[in-house]
Amino acid sequence: MSSNNVLSHLTFTNRVAKRAQYEALEFSLTRGVCVRNTSHANPADHEYLVIVCEGIPIACECPADDRYYGACKHRVGIAIRTPLLQAATDHSLVADGGTQIE
Repeated sequence: MSSNNVLSHLTFTNRVAKRAQYEALEFSLTRGVCVRNTSHANPADHEYLVIVCEGIPIACECPADDRYYGACKHRVGIAIRTPLLQAATDHSLVADGGTQIE
């Protein structure tokens, strides 16, 4: 699934899209994607788990994803980084015992 196709599944504001692009986000694969915002003085206080299901970032633990309508910058940040999104999708298949179909 291309990043444009993934983005069509998410609702977000222009402000969120811009922040997802320019903020210093770091990513690591865990039981989802751990997103750390190193733009903050204490990045550990700004680290959230994003769940990717069937190639779409569907949920984030951050307060904004729960509080506001639409996807947060962490979910959009993953969606616009196609290699990361693909790795997260592949990783979730391995973690749940599924198989990837080429």
